Amino acid sequence: MLRTDREITDFDDLRTIIENGEIINTAIMDSPAPYVVPTNYAYEFDGTHLTLYLHGAAKGKKWALIANDPNVSFSIVSEAHLEADAHTIYYESILGTGNAILVTDLESKEHALRLLLKKELGYFDGTLDPVDLAQVGIIKIDVIAYTGKRHNAAH
Repeated sequence: MLRTDREITDFDDLRTIIENGEIINTAIMDSPAPYVVPTNYAYEFDGTHLTLYLHGAAKGKKWALIANDPNVSFSIVSEAHLEADAHTIYYESILGTGNAILVTDLESKEHALRLLLKKELGYFDGTLDPVDLAQVGIIKIDVIAYTGKRHNAAH
């Protein structure tokens, strides 16, 4: 990272950015250039190990590209806002890489959707229809590495 003064190393700060982010941009290997898809997401931590979950159709370009090459990169931005007087944008972001897994078993799909609904709604204690679970596409990203960066008035 060129601007090490903006690097975020505190795990709690990194986690807060991931919690507060709304959209993840996922770059999937394609030719001649990466294919970038913005989606909402869910996440979970096992210690400091991060796992991300995306949902969508269980077919299409995104699905086919991941089946061909599971290497992905991603970005999550939270708290971005323009400071016109300072001629800059203040932000907090996470960049990372990982291996994407196309989830097919219903139990794992349900787990991911419950995390997603909890993140989006703040809670979810309802039931999920097995027919709906069978049709939805879930992509699990086993994150290999991630870093955080912040630009605010202090930096």
